[in-house]
This record gives sequence, structure tokens and C-alpha cells, in this order.
Amino acid sequence: MPLTGREKATIFLSILGAEASSRVLRYLPDELADLIAAGINHLPAPSPDALAEVLNEFKSHLALADKPAVPRIEGKPVPPPQPKKNYAILMYERPQTVAFLLSLMPKEQRQDVLMALPREKAVIEEMLNNLRPNHLAIKIGAKLKNQFGEKLF
Repeated sequence: MPLTGREKATIFLSILGAEASSRVLRYLPDELADLIAAGINHLPAPSPDALAEVLNEFKSHLALADKPAVPRIEGKPVPPPQPKKNYAILMYERPQTVAFLLSLMPKEQRQDVLMALPREKAVIEEMLNNLRPNHLAIKIGAKLKNQFGEKLF
């Protein structure tokens, strides 16, 4: 039975591992990234034939891939676009933690995060608006920034 594109993507990303997969998923639209991430979590062990099919297809794409020309503006190379951050990691955090993390982010980024969080959005916004200064906020903020690092900040 031939595999669907989503099944192939799920198998391929499961082979890559969690860290590499999360970096790849950042480049996909949110809905598709969420579908594939959910598929990875519920993926039964793929058969050897399925693995071979996915890896052979990947090898064939590598063989066809040509090095793209570096885009230039006025003779200077254009930096590659920054990947869109994937805020799905916050879906499993408590609303209080999410609200505190949002308070550490710039306002533009806060809106992106709130748009990416379908559940408890109103509760988190209310907590964020009612957040009061605390003498431990600096220490807690530093620990959370260290823990979530590049994933959010």
C-alpha cells in the first residue's frame, strides 16, 4: 500500500529525531506542522518497506537537488529568511507559565504566540493583563529564558 505524503513526512521526521524535526517544522504552516507533529507522537513503528520507501525517495530528491543561486541585492548576498517560530511547545504548559513567558517577550511576538494558542487564549490574556511585579520575576524569567532558549526567544 503506497504511503501518503503526510505519512512519509511523519516517518521521515521521526527518523530525524525531535530537535531536527522541530527545526524543520518551523518552516511549515502552523496547521500542517501541528498535524505532522501529532502524527509523530502517534506513529506506530513503520515497517522496513515503509522506511526504505521514504529513504529512497529522500535520496532521489537529494540527487535532483541543485545548489540554488544565492539571491543578491546590489551585489550583496541577501540573508536567508528567519524561520517562523513554532509555539506549539507552549500548548503543554500551564496558563500561568505561558502568561509569564509572554510578559518576557516583545509585544509583536506576544501577538504571534497568542494567535498560535487555540486553547485558553482568553485566560492567558487576562492573566497577562493582571500580572503584577514580583521580586522573584527576574530570577524566574532568567531560568525560563534559559530553559526555553531559542525555541521562544
